[in-house]
Amino acid sequence: MMTPTQSTLKEFFQGDRQFIIPVYQRAYSWEESQWKTFLEDLEEATKGENHYFFGNVLLEKINNGKFDIIDGQQRLSTIVIFVRCLINALNLKDYDKERLKEIEEDYLEFRKMSKLKALEYDRDYFCDVIIHNDDNKHEPQTPSQKRILKAKEFFIKELEKKEIKQLENIFQAMQNAQIIKLEFDNKKDSVLMFELQNNRGKDLTNMEKLKSYLAYQIYTYSDKESAENKLNEMVGVFEEIYRILNGIKCLDEDAILRYFNIATSKYGFSYRENDDSLNYKKELKDIRDNEAKLAWINNYVKGLKNAFIDFKSFEESKSEFKEYLLFLNVADAYPFVIKAYGLFRNDAQKLERIFKALEIISFRHKLIGTRAKMGEHLNESLKEFSIEKLEESIKNACASHWSDDKINVILKPKGYTLGKISPYIFMRYENALKNENARDRGYIFKLDDVKEPQIEHIAPQTENDEKLAGGYCEYDEDFKEKHLNCIGNLMLIAGAHNISIGNKVFSEKLSSYENSPMLQHREIKNFANGKIWDKDSINNRHEKIQKFILKTWKL
Repeated sequence: MMTPTQSTLKEFFQGDRQFIIPVYQRAYSWEESQWKTFLEDLEEATKGENHYFFGNVLLEKINNGKFDIIDGQQRLSTIVIFVRCLINALNLKDYDKERLKEIEEDYLEFRKMSKLKALEYDRDYFCDVIIHNDDNKHEPQTPSQKRILKAKEFFIKELEKKEIKQLENIFQAMQNAQIIKLEFDNKKDSVLMFELQNNRGKDLTNMEKLKSYLAYQIYTYSDKESAENKLNEMVGVFEEIYRILNGIKCLDEDAILRYFNIATSKYGFSYRENDDSLNYKKELKDIRDNEAKLAWINNYVKGLKNAFIDFKSFEESKSEFKEYLLFLNVADAYPFVIKAYGLFRNDAQKLERIFKALEIISFRHKLIGTRAKMGEHLNESLKEFSIEKLEESIKNACASHWSDDKINVILKPKGYTLGKISPYIFMRYENALKNENARDRGYIFKLDDVKEPQIEHIAPQTENDEKLAGGYCEYDEDFKEKHLNCIGNLMLIAGAHNISIGNKVFSEKLSSYENSPMLQHREIKNFANGKIWDKDSINNRHEKIQKFILKTWKL
């Protein structure tokens, strides 16, 4: 039964009440734009007679003075952070110490009891950094802990600028803010209300929606005695997931969740988050027995944790083709990575074979850019996964949609269309040249080795009938259509080098190339006709790079 009660924020916090963020809630997620709006609203409330309206807060009553927060935890957490910062700012200005102690007791800690208990895996951090004001005891370990620290730094910076009277007025406006409290007394209904409340425009991540949905299912299909234990077990797994996530650089939580669902769902790439007929909700609903449902949830969450562990291992591995896959960043390759680790976690040779196959089709897909969806053409090999089946599917998909003929067309375009993929091609080409050169063999060249990497047209592009420097052939229609933008006339170059040679005569460009540490620069003299860069030069170099590409990106 919900009973709405209106009060001031001061009355809401006063006394021995304690507000707890339950395990199915989201972590602290406010950013600077929300902190700034919060402070601006309080400052605005100091200028007029209208009170600041804090909004509705949904609570579940646990026992005497203790409440779980169903909705409003972002705002309540921010209030507590803000009050800590206000106390710190006033303390620096030699404010009344007894009054500061009273404020601490009202909003931070009453008789050694924290007024707000943060989400379980951030609880100790929040207590030490905010309640006890100790920034040095912990390094932030999760994204939400980093936001908590940044919120504290933001408010301290802003509040320290203000005079004591301004701070007093802002604090009074906060205390007088109007709040409407609604209470539940049933755990299952409160979890359901969290689900409903956050499906009406709240900006939850899909991971947070998943966590609250599974929490509700646990309460639905468990008896009262075991529900809390099962929920705490699940939350422990999510706690570990968020710790692992903190070390993952390339993907966010929702991306890995999606790739895990695609990899493990019976629907494969047909999986849809927003379609109950194709997502994890449908799979759970299809199970009839309650114990089987709970077992499915347990296995699902543990499998999800393994996916985060595996993706972190993937990022940190010494695999050459892992580096290439991350550079190409083709989303449809990642479910295969998760699937591969699930089967061959301890077999680096098999993993590398899979990564190489995925890199081949990812490159062709990115280079050719057809409307064909890579995942759809490999879906059966994902659902019934084996290395042989994956390689066969890739061969068939390349033959039909990403063929050698289509590669050849892309490499000799009428306009410059290679775009973002060309630096990757020339990075790989540079490594191929180094492998041919005994002195350079074993060194892995990376784009990071080039400062501000750019793509240079050796025979330069011209605009508005710009006069062409010497050393190049005539820019007739045949040259412009078939040679100017083909890959034989392009190279990877540092930004400063590119600016320095600009549209200079070819002989000066050639001299600068010969002094370069990059082998693809130094080999230009092998294609030039003396000190002339013409159609034959471009054709010969084009043919060599074309052969390199077709050989490199073929199973």
